Amino acid sequence: MLRFVGVFAVFWMLGVTAGLGQEPDIVVHGDRLDEIASQFTTEVAAPSMREDQLARWDERVCVGIVGLAPEQGQGIVDRISTRAAEVGLRVGAPGCRANIMLIFTTDPEVVARNIVDERRDLLGYYAHDALSTGGREGLEAFVTTPRPIRWWQVARNVTADGQVLDNPYTTPSASGREAAAANAAAAAGEPPVGIGAFDGIQAVRSTGSRTRRATRQDLSYILIIVDARQVSDFPFSAWTDYVAMVSLAQINPDAEPSAAPSILNLFSSDVENTPMGMTAWDEAYLRGLYRATREATNARAQQREISRTIVTTVAADRPQ
Repeated sequence: MLRFVGVFAVFWMLGVTAGLGQEPDIVVHGDRLDEIASQFTTEVAAPSMREDQLARWDERVCVGIVGLAPEQGQGIVDRISTRAAEVGLRVGAPGCRANIMLIFTTDPEVVARNIVDERRDLLGYYAHDALSTGGREGLEAFVTTPRPIRWWQVARNVTADGQVLDNPYTTPSASGREAAAANAAAAAGEPPVGIGAFDGIQAVRSTGSRTRRATRQDLSYILIIVDARQVSDFPFSAWTDYVAMVSLAQINPDAEPSAAPSILNLFSSDVENTPMGMTAWDEAYLRGLYRATREATNARAQQREISRTIVTTVAADRPQ
C-alpha cells in the first residue's frame, strides 16, 4: 500500500507535554450562540471547488498508516475508528484497502512534493466531472504551506442513491435491447432512446425537486501528513482527535475558529485556551454533517443544518 512513499525516518515521542493547560470553560450568552455557530460552520467547512456541496464518507472508512511501528499506529487507528463509529460509519477490518492514509515523517514538505509529483492520479490532479478536490492551487498549498498536520481530500460525485458517476471519458455500456431500440429510432427518424443513444453521457435520475439535487458528494480518499517533530509537544489524545476531525469532514486547512472552542485551534491558540480534545462543538459539527441532507442544493444549506445541530447541542449543555 502506497509503495511510492518509501521509507521515512520518524522522530517519535508519545505522551510528551510542555506546560499544556486544561480545556477552558467557555460560556456563550444569549442570541449570539446562533451567530457563533453559523460563523463556526462557515469558517470550518471547505466544500469542493467543482461542486457546491459538503462531502462526507458514505458507509465505511479504512485507516492506513506509514512511518510508525504497528503498536504505535494502532492507537491512532483506534482513535479515528472510535470517532467514525460515533457518526455511524463502519470501520474496515485489518488488511482493508485504506481510504484514509496517514504518513508520519520529519520532512513533510519533501514527502508531500514527492507524492504530488509521482502520484497525481491518486490526488485527483487530473480532475474530471467525477472528482472534486481543492484545485491545483490548493494542492500546491498542501505541499508548500508548513503545518504540523496537512491534508488533501478527494471527493467523488455520485447520484443521490450512491451510483458512481465515473470518468466521463468512458462510454456507458448499453444492453442489446437498448442499443436495438436506439438504432430503430434513428432509422425511423425518431428521437433516440435508451442509454445506447447517448454515447459518453452519464445518466442521472432526477428527483423532480428544487430543494434537492440529483447528486451528492462522497469522500473518496484522504491523505494526511503529520510532522512528527511538531506534534510531539502535544498530548497524544489532542493531536489524534485533530487528525480524526480532518479525516471525517472537509475541513478548511486555514480555519482558526477562535470564537468557538474547537480542537481545530490546537496549533493556532495559546496553550491555556486550547482544548486538548474534541469539544462539544466539534462533535456536534460531525453529527450535523452526517445528519444533513447529502443532496442539498448547495453547501450553505448543509451548513445551516449543521449549525442548528450545534446550537441544539451546546444549548442543552448550558447551565439552566
